[in-house]
Amino acid sequence: MSGSFDVDDVILNYDPAAPQHRFRQAGLRAADAVAEAALPHGIPWPAGAAPTPAPLAIPPAETDDLSRFKGYDAVVMTWTAAEASAMASLFTPGYPTSVWYEYRNDIARYIPLVTGGKAPFNSRQADMARYYHSLGLYFPCTIGGARVLLIKSGLHLDYDGPATPLHQLVQGIAQTVAPKIFITTGTGGGIGANVSLGDVVIAGTVRFDCKHQFAAKPWASAAYTPTALPADALAAITPALTRVNAARIPNARPVPQMFAAATDAVVTTDFFAFDDSTDYYKLQGLGRACDMGDAMVGNALKSFPHISWYSIRNASDPQIPNPNNDINEANKEAAQIYASYGGLTTAASLIATWAVIHAAQAGTGAAREKPAAAPRKRANAPRTETPADHRPHGR
Repeated sequence: MSGSFDVDDVILNYDPAAPQHRFRQAGLRAADAVAEAALPHGIPWPAGAAPTPAPLAIPPAETDDLSRFKGYDAVVMTWTAAEASAMASLFTPGYPTSVWYEYRNDIARYIPLVTGGKAPFNSRQADMARYYHSLGLYFPCTIGGARVLLIKSGLHLDYDGPATPLHQLVQGIAQTVAPKIFITTGTGGGIGANVSLGDVVIAGTVRFDCKHQFAAKPWASAAYTPTALPADALAAITPALTRVNAARIPNARPVPQMFAAATDAVVTTDFFAFDDSTDYYKLQGLGRACDMGDAMVGNALKSFPHISWYSIRNASDPQIPNPNNDINEANKEAAQIYASYGGLTTAASLIATWAVIHAAQAGTGAAREKPAAAPRKRANAPRTETPADHRPHGR
């Protein structure tokens, strides 16, 4: 193995559905696997509730806006190529991301904002053509009676540059589609030795931990509180659903653990961070998983209090052993694990995403048969941090 792969490139762009040649050349172990072994399948969804693709009768132009989806029940946004391929495998079977619709509406407004050299938006590699000057890919599906718009974002907080155009993209989608629910979901690094490969964090809190490029931003350590889960959402995440793909992941629990307490946080960093046995990046005690975008979604959705929003992450790499205090080698090992198992670990977080939408839809139907209850409030404004925010969570 040459070990010459770019870790950021692996995390953002490695696609287990069609491994790119450059990753094979660089010695990425997962690049030699077949798609069937790297992507989730076979989930026994409850009758009438399976995610079902809903292709448009006439494919839209890439410059079209998303207004045709206005009033949809949910938007589900994911971020990396591996996450999107896993989502297509489970939510739009028969319609891989290679046939999802391209989204370049009002792209001229974004071109000067995306300045990052590693941003997929600026990549001129031939196998990245669908992401060059693109806001992402999308495809509609249904979950029971719920209409759902799936989006693979073409923008990435940590790679696009100082203008943070992701904030504008999320607000534009929220404004145009006006969904009842907005879910950001995908892979993440498990924080702490008791978060296993394949476990899921349904965040009770989403917080920034920006110490590098965004350290001076007013929101660099801000935290946001997602909406309370719909009744019966957790109960819908049954072992029968989650164990199918968990059994395909070495060293994973037979049934992934769902961390869903108010103190179970997703921590958004401003670079690719991960937990290791030396606590090199000082993540331990801040949350259960780290990512590179969900807190910006929470920040953007402050202006849309009528939209329920959730952050759902799976641990695609656990705490990395680092006995030699070599963070660069640990970094490469985290990327190898992500590439090998990220498609499979994403199954459990997609099941949790399905459960939130399914339970919300069931609750809406039940509410129609009862007198209306007072609306539930959510707290999603940044909160003042105290020393207690930095104590280890009870586990």
